[in-house]
Amino acid sequence: TGAQLPPLPLDEPCVVSRYLTNPLLVDGFKFDMRLYVAVTSYEPLRLHLYEEGLARFATEKYHNSRYCLANHYMHLTNYSVNKNNRNFVDNLDADADDYGNKWSLTALKRFLLKRGMPVELVFRRIDDLITKTAISIEPHVLSQLKASMQHRGNCFQLLGFDVIIDDALKPWLLEVNLGPSLAADTPLDYKIKSTMLTDLFTLCAFQPFDKRQESELRRRQTGSERLSRGQPAHARVVEQQQRVAASGAQAGGAHHPSSRVVGPVAPAP
Repeated sequence: TGAQLPPLPLDEPCVVSRYLTNPLLVDGFKFDMRLYVAVTSYEPLRLHLYEEGLARFATEKYHNSRYCLANHYMHLTNYSVNKNNRNFVDNLDADADDYGNKWSLTALKRFLLKRGMPVELVFRRIDDLITKTAISIEPHVLSQLKASMQHRGNCFQLLGFDVIIDDALKPWLLEVNLGPSLAADTPLDYKIKSTMLTDLFTLCAFQPFDKRQESELRRRQTGSERLSRGQPAHARVVEQQQRVAASGAQAGGAHHPSSRVVGPVAPAP
């Protein structure tokens, strides 16, 4: 653009990013996508991409001009930035998911399909981007896990991938959030994030836990073990199995997007 950049600091860490001058636009506005990825294992690598997500829009129409570089509402798609602009339009109806400055991922896909864009190909490339990003940090994460975890199934991680697409339909990674925001400022936020968490808890086999009920069960189990002179009591195991079966049945009856496993794909011709 010909703009002059300030000198880079030489005595402190910094991040240098490539600026994308040809972003794909929706009605003239720049946007990015927040995608939710659950990592349940690094050995083997298991990534689960939630099928729903958010599309976040800038609040000023995009212009690739050096005179507009200081306009954060044009070049940045962060919700935390754009919600302060007077042009920001909130979404107050979760069913109207293509209204305002925050859409659902499903609404964005509908928009792109109507304009004849190869949505399936774009998201195959996004799958590939997510997988390669995870592979790039795999050695470091594995070394940390082996040093602090006795079993690889002891933990999981929810990641927030921020992805932008250029006008050639190539996805670019903006950043990965280790702790993506779960704040629900709007009904659309609540709908997407709550169902995502439901899917995550089911995926990781979380069980409902009542501390009082569990304490009472342990007290009874201890008494039963004493009466049986050391014979193992199976009541707790049976009850846990019943709780897992019940929670699985409830989750199976819910109608909302689920996650899918992602992996490397061959580059598109």
